[in-house]
Amino acid sequence: MELHKIESRLWPENPGSAQLTNHENSVAVEGLEDLFQWASDMMTDGEDGRVKRAREHRIRRQVLEVVQKLREQQAVVRATTELAYLQRRLIALLQKLQEVTEENAVIKQVMVAQAYSLEAIPRLEAEIRHLREIEYERQQAELEKKELLNALSKLKVDRDFLDDLLRAMEEENTRLAGLLADCQTELEKLKARRWWHILWPKS
Repeated sequence: MELHKIESRLWPENPGSAQLTNHENSVAVEGLEDLFQWASDMMTDGEDGRVKRAREHRIRRQVLEVVQKLREQQAVVRATTELAYLQRRLIALLQKLQEVTEENAVIKQVMVAQAYSLEAIPRLEAEIRHLREIEYERQQAELEKKELLNALSKLKVDRDFLDDLLRAMEEENTRLAGLLADCQTELEKLKARRWWHILWPKS
């Protein structure tokens, strides 16, 4: 019971807390004389000096053990807290390192793509020149095509004219052929007549 009171006077706050107060940091073994004296006075009931000194030594040893135990517990708590903080910092640094590594990988990919693009520039320029030449040739071909179409149109007009002329000539030939046939028929009739038929023509 008395030891519990001593602990409550030594450490009024929770010993498991991570941060220590200035009072707790300033407490040292050499500064506990008043506390030892108070504990000895509380335990004294008129006994002689040797018993009192023995009790004081026992109480001093117990108080020192309690103080040492609490200090060890607080050191463990501080170490645990610091270790957890360092672990969190390490995790954050690892995440940052991973992000930077991924960014570097993306940058490397971009650099490789740019290098390939730069290497492809001369080939693309040659293709552009070739396409320009093809475009020029295409334009020339279109001009020639237009000229040929115009000439073809003229040829069609001439052909239509010749077709009309040919048709007219065929019609004229047909008419002339009919006349020739009539003439030949008349000639045959004339050849078939005798000379006296001229004198006495048939009625």
